[in-house]
Amino acid sequence: MDETILSAGIDVGTSTTQIIFSRMTIQNTGGFGSVPKIEIVDKEIIYESEIYFTPLLSENEIDGDKVSDIVMSEYKKANLTPDMLTTGAVIITGESSRKSNARSVTEALSETAGNFVVATAGPDLESVLAGKGSGAARLSEETGKTVANFDIGGGTTNICLFRDGTAIDTACLDIGGRLIKVDENGRVTYIAQKLKKLADMSGISVSIGDILTSETAENICREMTEVIEQSAGLRKPDSRLELMITNHSMKSGIVPDIITFSGGVADCMGYSGEKQFPYGDIGVFLGHAVAASPLLTERMSETAEETIRATVIGAGNFSMEVSGSTIEYTFGSLPIKSIPVSRIKLETSVDIPSAGEQIRKGLSRYENRLTAISMKGLPCPSFKEIEAMADAVCAGAEGSDQSVLIIITEADIGKALGQALKRRIKDRDFICVDGISCSDGDFIDIGEPLAHGKVLPVIVKTLIFS
Repeated sequence: MDETILSAGIDVGTSTTQIIFSRMTIQNTGGFGSVPKIEIVDKEIIYESEIYFTPLLSENEIDGDKVSDIVMSEYKKANLTPDMLTTGAVIITGESSRKSNARSVTEALSETAGNFVVATAGPDLESVLAGKGSGAARLSEETGKTVANFDIGGGTTNICLFRDGTAIDTACLDIGGRLIKVDENGRVTYIAQKLKKLADMSGISVSIGDILTSETAENICREMTEVIEQSAGLRKPDSRLELMITNHSMKSGIVPDIITFSGGVADCMGYSGEKQFPYGDIGVFLGHAVAASPLLTERMSETAEETIRATVIGAGNFSMEVSGSTIEYTFGSLPIKSIPVSRIKLETSVDIPSAGEQIRKGLSRYENRLTAISMKGLPCPSFKEIEAMADAVCAGAEGSDQSVLIIITEADIGKALGQALKRRIKDRDFICVDGISCSDGDFIDIGEPLAHGKVLPVIVKTLIFS
């Protein structure tokens, strides 16, 4: 029997704030008489908000009250209430994530927007969600080619490289269309610190109070576009790229076969209006510079399915995974949120003897905080190996004050390992899920059971806030 859940995506970006609501259908695709295989078989966007300029109290502070008013007014327009939501994400992106009150705003939104709508951020995660929301992930799966999506927003450019539908590399640059703002007379009212440095390095004179000419705007945007080209492997890297990197550049060294563009600047690439600064920034100039660059003229490019809404669609439709259906758990107080992950190396039987000590160290890494242990796990373990793994888990957890033992495996062994743990663990609850991949330093949220308790919804997130 199909099960339907509702999801929310809320994106508080440098330039814009927007909300979507989606309906997801979960179905057992395993067939009669076989092991249940619960999958999300359909995703439908049922409501899209209008696009708002992100309200600010100052250049360093988001107007949290107005953002909350926007979100709740859109709930009313969609005839939804927070208690109707099962999953989703509040994403704070670009320069908004660096505002002084960014953390408090997202935490407040996650409390009011729904029981399992989570506050999450981080350049790597934004890159992946935008790439999925833009359709780049699906394009790579359908074509068999390597696809890079460049999500160029107001404050950052998030890049994700996909192969066979899977993200294989990410990067983020402090490049966007709202890094210079102008008033109605074209006078510069704001310039981002890094962009000012880039302009100075390139011999371009621009300061707050200047009248921004078309020539100066074009020159600055040409410099930014050349940095994007460097990140894509189409130009030799220089000190400009090093300056504009947010967290890291592309690590794989792979030049994409196909390039797609999303974000607000993608919508500006074809702008032909009379106003030079229709949005009070340099977004149109950056869009034109990108459209004229080798990114489009020398590489195969495809039109993204979504542009300005790519990230919010990614947040609403692609932030949640469902666990494998062979799971075991005794803990009933779900959902639980923001559980830090400690990853251990357990992939073959050779790793089992050291697993207990790895788990002991992993559980103590975050002091007294509830922690999840993640591992690849043996793909086809014998009964003897499952028993040895359970012994190692119990040995590693002995003496810890974890109220709930959370084990996450990629391999399809959750139920077998969980049943072995159930025979051994009498003093605490546990959750043992499979089919989920997460890394050291990630955080997870585990939601209320779906499909009559056969699966648990899991969100793996990378937080920008410590």
